Amino acid sequence: MEYIIEISRIIEGALSGDKKRVLAYLEQLSKKLKQAGDESTANMLLRHLKNTTNDIASASNLLTTRLPVDSESRLSLADESFLHKGEVAIVMPHGMQEKVKEFLSYVRNSAKLMTSGVGISPSMLIYGPPGVGKTELARYIASELELPLLTARTDSLISSYLGSTSKNLRLLFDHANSRPCILFLDEFDAIAKLRDDQYELGELKRVVISLLQNIDSLNHNTILLAATNHHHLLDPAIWRRFTYQLEFSLPSLPERKQLIEIFLKNYKTSKIDITQLADIASELSGAAIKQICENAIRQSILSKKKTRDGDALLKDFISAKLPQQFSFDIKDSASLAIFNEKFKGKISQSKMAELFSTSNATISRKINEVEIS
Repeated sequence: MEYIIEISRIIEGALSGDKKRVLAYLEQLSKKLKQAGDESTANMLLRHLKNTTNDIASASNLLTTRLPVDSESRLSLADESFLHKGEVAIVMPHGMQEKVKEFLSYVRNSAKLMTSGVGISPSMLIYGPPGVGKTELARYIASELELPLLTARTDSLISSYLGSTSKNLRLLFDHANSRPCILFLDEFDAIAKLRDDQYELGELKRVVISLLQNIDSLNHNTILLAATNHHHLLDPAIWRRFTYQLEFSLPSLPERKQLIEIFLKNYKTSKIDITQLADIASELSGAAIKQICENAIRQSILSKKKTRDGDALLKDFISAKLPQQFSFDIKDSASLAIFNEKFKGKISQSKMAELFSTSNATISRKINEVEIS
């Protein structure tokens, strides 16, 4: 049965007297029916949904579930965001794209898998260096599945009070279990560290055990995503809880080109050599490339220009790879030496002369001087 998950959650909610769960899954079922073309049944469910309350406004209030909070600080344990399909774009190698497509298909066909007797656990562990797109992937998955994204707030989740972190985890997971959503645990290593770490106290070990138990108790309709920059710190038992595991790395040349095209939007011109910029941006993360492009757009807007000058943009990318004290001053021999060491062979001498606002003869002489010294 195609809608077995929603129906089973509605029955569970009704038997336990959980009206909010019933309403949340009724709403999801009506959306799925409408997408499948069965508008009459979808509208009938919506009418029943509205009839359970005095008016549409009070129905809306019931469907607006309050996020759980830490009992001591009263800070929210998660942030919630709603993303539309097509709102988030990601750039990944083909193999990773296929794995994400497979995960989305796995989630979308979960009802079919369950009726076929195949157990499902819609979960993915995303790991890799900072700024490579782990959080963006979580946002992309939420937008494609059109589900709210609950991002755990590590600052409020972890408490200094004995036992409070485990309690917060339970509150967060219970909340995620009560409604259709995606639970995203960012900075995952903070709560999922190796239990044999001799420098950690017993409290952390209890937190990891609590985390494992909460993951095991998640229902099949709650999607769990987790991300970490330090996968080597994770407890071995954590890895076994995730059906999908995806490793991110720094973007390749074709991916950097694609990222620059996306981030520059309408502020790029034919005079900008995207390939050269992407080559200069080697070893930069997607987040760093985005920051450079956004800064370039900001400078264009403040200068009341519709595009960023090609040489100015090239300088932006070069500066991001060099120390803060670097300058494009031909009199600054130290800066020229650093530049030459980093970009020799990547940027022609004539282009270097333009960037340093001098002649070809002068730049050639200066380079010879720094190489000899």
